[in-house]
Amino acid sequence: MSVKHKMIRAMFGLMGLPTCEEVEQFAYDFLEEALDSSTMKAVGRHLRACKNCQRFIAAYRKTAALGKMFEKPQLDPEFKESLFEFLVQKAGGRV
Repeated sequence: MSVKHKMIRAMFGLMGLPTCEEVEQFAYDFLEEALDSSTMKAVGRHLRACKNCQRFIAAYRKTAALGKMFEKPQLDPEFKESLFEFLVQKAGGRV
């Protein structure tokens, strides 16, 4: 982590705003407006001050929009069941 990044992180901490890493973690819920109002506002204030996170959220938004353009593939029910059983086995029988 560069000195500049450490200073920016400290500044956001002093301002009571989430760090860039926290903004990345909140990205999906922020775009879905699924965060509580105080977190939404804090992420919004962070975004107004941080060009890197603005670019990240813009790219995330575009990627999500592209993903919604494609239909979900329809899996054969037997294949789906055998895939599920395989994954359960690989997980040690835990679901």
